Amino acid sequence: MQHAEDSFQSADGLKLYYQTWRPDKTPKAVVQVIHGFAEHSGRYINVVNELIPRGYIIYADDHRGHGKSEGIQLYIKKFDEYIEDQKIFFDLISQKEPNLPHFIVGHSMGSTIGELYAVTYPDKIKGLVLSGVALQVGSVRGIRKAIASFMALIGPKMRLKMDLAPQLSHDPEVVKAYREDPLVYKNPTLKIGVAFANAVAKGGKLLGQIKIPTLVQSGSEDAAMLGAEKFKDLLTVEDKTVKIYPGLYHEIYNELEKDKKITLKDLGDWLDSHC
Repeated sequence: MQHAEDSFQSADGLKLYYQTWRPDKTPKAVVQVIHGFAEHSGRYINVVNELIPRGYIIYADDHRGHGKSEGIQLYIKKFDEYIEDQKIFFDLISQKEPNLPHFIVGHSMGSTIGELYAVTYPDKIKGLVLSGVALQVGSVRGIRKAIASFMALIGPKMRLKMDLAPQLSHDPEVVKAYREDPLVYKNPTLKIGVAFANAVAKGGKLLGQIKIPTLVQSGSEDAAMLGAEKFKDLLTVEDKTVKIYPGLYHEIYNELEKDKKITLKDLGDWLDSHC
């Protein structure tokens, strides 16, 4: 396996970090990983270790304001900036790997970005994988969302303290690593929280417009992202697979060994079947 790091420039001039993992054998497809809220691309080594032996090249960037990328930490002027950043990244990957099928794998906030990207720029995507999906963000709903929206108008860069770690995995080592990771930022702005919640709602309304093969994977006990069980009805594309894993939390690829073996195998098998 070969690993490399590089960067690309956003439309507004930010330097966005990305990394690649390449199999030693001839690759059969490329996977663009879109990470979740407040985290970074380096937390997807389990996905890398599953897919590299199967012959996939993996590209994963850090969103603006996340990980090793430039930008105000956990702040966004508008959610569409994430979509446009992924378009630039997609085009870069396509130039580097012009003859390979191109899949997108999005987790959590990355699944919302993936949904909106697939509706906006459906061309050349061979398949879409959505992990930890939602129709509603668990911590931003009802009156709480209304209050947050108002506060974001008067103080968009006000910050909150949060600890998502207990909701992520049954594996205590994953929880510990998340809490100690210096590239996982713990103080989001109000603006990004509200923008994310609104984008989730928007993405849910547009699921019927997704026209490419889609795999959905979510844990039944996911408290961070709500509504995954409804995706089977809301997705109208004929080639769709929705897997809800009993008892699992939000990060299904970072669960206990016996459980992540299943979720990662399902991911790899689905990709293989669509190459």
